[in-house]
Order: sequence, then structure tokens, then C-alpha cells
Amino acid sequence: MTHEIIDYGQFADRLERQQGRPRWSLLDEVQREWGYVDPGGEPGHSRWGGENQEGGIDWDLPVPQALNEWWDSPLNSFAFNPRLYWVHTQWPPKLSELDVDEDSGLIGPDDDDRVCVFMSEYHYAHEWGYLAAEAELPDPRVVVSVGGEWVVQSRSLSEFLTQLAFERMPAHYGYTLRFGRDTVDADPEVVRRLEASYRELGLLPWQEMGTDALSYGAPDAVIRHGRGPGADFKIVINARTKDALLDVARTLGLEWVDKDIRPPAEVPEPLEDLGPVSLQAGEADARGRWTVLTREYPQPPVVAGEAAALIEERGTLRSVASLQGPTMVVAGDAEGRVHVRETDDEDPETITLTLHRAPVTSVTCLELASTRLVLSGDANGVIRYWSTRRKPMRSPFARRNTPIASLAAAVLPTGPALAAAWADGLVRVWDLVSDAVANLRLGTGIKFLGLDTDGTLRVTDADSTAALRLDLAKLWPHRDLQLRLEDVDWGSLWTARGPGHTVPELIGKVTSDDKKTAVDAVHDLYRLLVSKEAASTAAVPAIPFLVELMTDPDNKSRSTLLLLIADLADVHQARGGRGDAQLAAVREALPTLRYLHDDPEGPIRWAANELEQNCAPR
Repeated sequence: MTHEIIDYGQFADRLERQQGRPRWSLLDEVQREWGYVDPGGEPGHSRWGGENQEGGIDWDLPVPQALNEWWDSPLNSFAFNPRLYWVHTQWPPKLSELDVDEDSGLIGPDDDDRVCVFMSEYHYAHEWGYLAAEAELPDPRVVVSVGGEWVVQSRSLSEFLTQLAFERMPAHYGYTLRFGRDTVDADPEVVRRLEASYRELGLLPWQEMGTDALSYGAPDAVIRHGRGPGADFKIVINARTKDALLDVARTLGLEWVDKDIRPPAEVPEPLEDLGPVSLQAGEADARGRWTVLTREYPQPPVVAGEAAALIEERGTLRSVASLQGPTMVVAGDAEGRVHVRETDDEDPETITLTLHRAPVTSVTCLELASTRLVLSGDANGVIRYWSTRRKPMRSPFARRNTPIASLAAAVLPTGPALAAAWADGLVRVWDLVSDAVANLRLGTGIKFLGLDTDGTLRVTDADSTAALRLDLAKLWPHRDLQLRLEDVDWGSLWTARGPGHTVPELIGKVTSDDKKTAVDAVHDLYRLLVSKEAASTAAVPAIPFLVELMTDPDNKSRSTLLLLIADLADVHQARGGRGDAQLAAVREALPTLRYLHDDPEGPIRWAANELEQNCAPR
């Protein structure tokens, strides 16, 4: 796919054209351009969350329409991921203790001199608010407290929230180079080149922590010139690509080395590059996870017509499913709604929930002993999973950045399972008991999935249906390990960064057949479990699981994982108590891992030597 270059030198024109467009369209564009993706599900943070203060609220003042809209909008990325922003919100807006100076020019002689604060900098060094005198406006100006007075930060609330996203997201999702004050001051031509080569974004200077930063636009990049005394880095370049980053640095005449470049903190999962699905009878997976039994002409799934009747609006039906009988019928529509009716109720009624922000492309359902499950997927690649006896979970079950083609569910000999096909040809099969997952790269063009209770996966394309017999033991080789992870009370154990709640999830990710996912999980475990000063109580129960994964020849992170195990033995400075227990746990596993001295991969042989040395008596 060709990368589209966005010239932020034209952003001032976009800002001007925003007048008359939907209020949040520019915010949506900025977020998407820098890599933010709607995660699906419901936001975890609301206007009533956070550290709202109850005092100082004038309940007679209206709240501007734009602020209410932002909190209610699915485009509010803060509500889904507050850590992108590092700010505190305030609801309802409270009155600041600092009033507007009558000589500031912000208000008239008889205007209300109060400011309604709706957000604060993370350390409360600044407050952002709007003038009480403008509270009745739908989209008033935003002012910021600087040096004991109020100055205008943005020409409207919507512009401020767009600018805030522009301040935060490029540093998180983009490549970054930062140049300190001494470097820039040593060459006055740097700023002159900046002003001569690039246009301002058209946003007012950003007033946070004394930076007084003016932003400029370049192809796929933004440059911030920190002019204030608080700007430790006088020039900061953020870019959507590494090439764009280096182009700006060269234009400004700045020097750098590779380690100065900060890569994106978050990179979306890449899509598969697969051809059309083409399964032939007798074909088998290289790892023995599936074998094609037959390939026949497709038979359309039999679904009760009653499911389609759940949707009244003509032309909006997108997907249907039913339980045997049928005792429950489910339908999804183009507006992201899922409609459910349990037909065996004494007084059946249709439940309609808006669970998606894109057309529902597939639904399936499953009956268990104590509940019924509904699963739905949409054109944004989001899967929602919920029980008819409970409210849907806020977070999506899964998400990839390509549409869901089909979902199927069944109770297998191992328990309930879900299969999902995405438009790029990846099929994932989950064991819903252990959360073990298998990635099957079957190919594009899948129209329908079916899953039988005996473990047969039916894959229908435009021409035929292939029946794949799944070998469940090979499909989920670490299912037992993941079940055993649940037997440990990780929340009562400690890591270098707090309670060990995330340890089992990370160990589970080490089993991934995606190398980056597995290696990143090992790195995260390293930060949690490895400390030469004080052993982690979560490390001891984690070690047997890590060793078990190390003995899997198909593990994608073997050299990195073995180094983690080796460093967990290097606790000689933390002798006594937990340190001794941690070292003993690694020593106990040493005989199991000694065969790795003869591994064909050099990095693994080197890590095996490190392990041996760290376990040796001292």
C-alpha cells in the first residue's frame, strides 16, 4: 500500500476551511493521520471520572455545547486512552481561584471576570478554561493560566482539543528528534532556516510549562520551536516516517546520530499479505494444526428467517445467526446495532444494543450451561463478546485494522471456542476457557466460517467450502500452560513496577506466533521481573512458565527469552530471602535448558553460557 504524504505546511489552510464543517472533523483527521485508531468498545474514562473537584462550581453557568459534545463523542481519544495526554479533566468545570485581570483585554468592563476550568496540566502547573462571560457560547475561546494571568490558548474549544491532540499524538505515534537549547542557540541559522522553509500550522503558540512553542508544518512532519524559558528542547521534530524526520533535520542543518531518533511508542499490528484462499482436499498445515478433509460446493448456512425479521429498516440488515431450535436469533445492521431475541422466553422481546461504530458484518451465538453468548464483528475489525445475562464488556474482545469477514462459535471437546476471519485472510481461533489463540493464515476471500462441535472448521469462499479438521492439541499447544497461569494469585505478588497483575497476560503473549508480539512481551517482562537490587516476588512463580516456553522450538522469542531467564538468575546483590528463592528457581531449571549449548543459533548458545555463569556458585 502506497504511503500518502500529508503536507502539514498546508495545515493553516485546513484550519481555515474547518469553519462550516462538522465541528470534530479536523480532530478526527489529525488523530487518524498520526496513527490513532478507534479501539472499539466503550471508553474507560468518562467526564465523571478522574480527580474531579466538587468545590467552586457555579451550577447556574451553562456548559458550552462543544465541551459536552467532546465528552460524548467516539472521537474523544482521551476517554479511551488518558495516558496519551497526561492531563487532568474537571467535570463540571469549576471556577478558578485566579480571575481575569480587567486590563487583559479578554473581557469588557462589565463582564464576568471568572474562568471555568475544565482541564489541568498533569502536575497542575497550568489550568485550561473558558471565560465565564462566554459560557453561553457553543464553542468559546480557551484561556490558559501563565505566570499568574490568563492568556488565550485557542480560538475555540474545538480548536484547543484538536491542538492538544496535535501536541500529544505525534510524539507518541511518530518518529522524534529533539535538539536542546544549547545546540540551537549555537547556530542562529537554524531558526532562520525553519522560518524560511516551513509555514506555521496556524495554531496559537502552545503555552505549557513555559515552552511558548510555535509549530510549523512540513511534509509528513511538524516542527515545534520552543521559544520560552521552559523549553528544554528548543527544536522538536515529530514525523510520520523516518525519512520525513531526517529530511526536516537536514533542511534545518542539524546533526544527529541514530540513537537520538526516538521511534514510535506504538505501532499498529501489520496486516497480512496473503493471496486468495485456495484449500485442497488432503492439504495440511506445516505444524499439523489442520488438515483439509473435503472441498465441496458451498452450502449456505441455515439461519431462521426470524433473525432477519428483527431488523425493521429495509436495506440495513448485514448479518444473522441463530441457536438450534431456534432458541435465540441474532441480527446485525449497518448502523452498528446488534438485535437479539430469545425465542424460548415466556414473553420474548427484542433487545437492541449499539455495540459497534461501523456496520456489523458478522454475528454468531453460543449456548453454554448457564448462559448464552453473542459475538459480533464489524467493518472496523472489532469483535464484541457478551452474555445475554450481563451487560457487554466495555473493551472489545479483539480488534484488527481490517473488516471482519465471518465469525463462528461452537462448544468443542476443550470447551467453547470462537473462530474469526478478517478480510486480509487471517483466521484466528480462540479457546474461550484459557484465552489460547491460534493464527491460521488461510487467505483472502473467505465469505463464511462454520465451526462444528467435533472440531471441524468450514471455510467457504466464492466457489466452494473446505472442511478442515482441527487438531486441538497442536492448535493450542500452550492451552494447559495458560490455564495453569490462572492458578497463581499474581495480584498478591510484586514486580519492579508494582503488583503483578499483568505478568500472566505477558507470559501468554510470549506464546504468540507473531515475533514482534512475543519479543515485546519478553521485554516488558524484563522490566517487571529483573532487578539486581531486590528480587521480585512475581519472578519465582513466573520462571517455570518461562522455562517451559523456552523449550518450545517454535517460540518466536527464544534468544531474548533465554537472556531473560539468565538475568533472572543474576541476583547475587539481592541475596537472602527472595533473591535466594529466585536463583534457586532458575538453577532448578538449568538441567532442562543445558541442551541449548548446542543450539544452531549463535545468540541462543551465547545466552546459554550467560545462564550457566549466572547460576554458578560464587
